[in-house]
Amino acid sequence: MPRVKRVKKDAAQMLRLNIIVDQLNRKTPYGGMTIKELAERTEVSERQIYRDLQVIENYLRVPLVRREDESKTIRVSLKYGYLPSLSPEKATVIFLSMLQQKGSALTGHLDEIKNSLISTLFKYHYNPHQLAVDKLQERIHLVEETLTEPRQTGEFFIKLVQAVRDSYQVRLWYYVGYSGEETERIVEPYGLICKRQNWYLIGRCLTRNDIRVFRVDQIQDLTSYTDRVFEYPEAFSLAEYMAPCWGVINDGDCHYIRLKFKKQVTYRIKNMIYHHSQRLEEELPDGSLIVSFYVCGVAELTGWLIPWGDMVEVLEPDWLRQEMANKAKRILELYRD
Repeated sequence: MPRVKRVKKDAAQMLRLNIIVDQLNRKTPYGGMTIKELAERTEVSERQIYRDLQVIENYLRVPLVRREDESKTIRVSLKYGYLPSLSPEKATVIFLSMLQQKGSALTGHLDEIKNSLISTLFKYHYNPHQLAVDKLQERIHLVEETLTEPRQTGEFFIKLVQAVRDSYQVRLWYYVGYSGEETERIVEPYGLICKRQNWYLIGRCLTRNDIRVFRVDQIQDLTSYTDRVFEYPEAFSLAEYMAPCWGVINDGDCHYIRLKFKKQVTYRIKNMIYHHSQRLEEELPDGSLIVSFYVCGVAELTGWLIPWGDMVEVLEPDWLRQEMANKAKRILELYRD
């Protein structure tokens, strides 16, 4: 065969193989594709598709699975899940979002996941220059608090995910920050919450006979009771339970809060939604902004207000205004000579 024809044939085959892998990638979540469907999509014979699938498995090293559907028709799919069709830009966004969890409870698993993701992207879709992972890691710096023992916390986190998924009890040895005590709890895990890179377990504490929230990095030890399965309460909705909370604590005591922010920070306030109840009520002639919230767990709100310093003033309710004034006085006392 003349060299030009062979090159054209090879190029056509590589294009077809790429189309087949891409189609299988798209259709694997839906059960894969039949030989006939692949043949129609690539406009070749079914015999040629069989040969192409052998090349994909034996030379491209892409594992495939063949299964019979209800009509006894063979369907082909990717063996190890599938990779969504992503542009290099979107794949890069996924990679960057993973960087945000460095130093968190997920740290112990991030490198493995990242390497698997990157190798898959390179193998099936891109070349390394399109994502430039090493360059991005060198040129992007995250300023975040990090755990001192992220891997241990990560091990507990994975156990909690499994307990939430399969609805079985866990025993926690939990450090209570305000009392400085370590307590033992039996918990029926209802769900997990992530707030500002911190993970929390919410569930029914059988020790206290109430729904409680536990910060995952304050768990000192954990035992899974896989044989103690509980029935997840049908009436409980994690989203509804958390909806009124400013942070992660639902004390059932909701309040209408009005705040006044100075002009210097109003741009930031207008461009951020800190809680779904947030309302921009009025912009005053001096450029300051009146903002309101309707939330529970106000103790967590006061912790958010302090870093704003003199850029924010509590207008309502009066008791919260007085509480912030008292906090300011106590802080001032620390710095008196």
